[in-house]
Amino acid sequence: MSHTEGRYQQDLGFTDGEIFCGPGDIVWDVAAQGVIARTAAGQWTVNHPAAANTTNYAVNLTTAILRRLGFFEDLQEQFGGTGISGSAQQQFYRPDQSAGMSTGQQITPRTTFKIKGFKLTEYDIIYSIGTANLTGHTTRVDQTQYLNGLAPVTTSVLASGANGLATAFTAQPYVTTVTLPAAQQIYRTLSDLALWIEVQVVAAATSVYNLIGIDCDIEFNYN
Repeated sequence: MSHTEGRYQQDLGFTDGEIFCGPGDIVWDVAAQGVIARTAAGQWTVNHPAAANTTNYAVNLTTAILRRLGFFEDLQEQFGGTGISGSAQQQFYRPDQSAGMSTGQQITPRTTFKIKGFKLTEYDIIYSIGTANLTGHTTRVDQTQYLNGLAPVTTSVLASGANGLATAFTAQPYVTTVTLPAAQQIYRTLSDLALWIEVQVVAAATSVYNLIGIDCDIEFNYN
């Protein structure tokens, strides 16, 4: 099927995508250690009851994106290969990319499809700690692909670690930015794939922990 001018507008990904995953998107592994509550007008949190315990909170970013968009890729250009360095036609409405138009690309034939999908680059964890310091506070990112009749294939995207997360209690919420390694800032294009962001909280007996949300910065190309 031939390409159209409209199709070329998104040969390059848009880097300003943002998905805020709030309490309705967050799951946790111990039912008694998470309660969704209204703390004030316009403020909802997942509250960790004060107790000495360990809880894993998580967001499936793939599900969060599908829930908001309703679909991934237009079937006309399903996920492709590595693509070529630029479009075979000028990319109108993208003045920020105009420098690449001087390479004679108008007469360069397309050899492969452009990559389509989403790319997680970094995420902000928004949380508060009250009364007593946490014993531990870590985050990780993992990609899992499901294949018929085979064991799930899980790949580490960001190794589990503090990654800048605080443990000290304070009066106001923290906003901690976690950046993925450069080698993992790639398009996620496989079918039947889940991208999980996890936060592990190891609380002291009187620690009060509230997870407000995880704000994800993504690059996307769905046109």
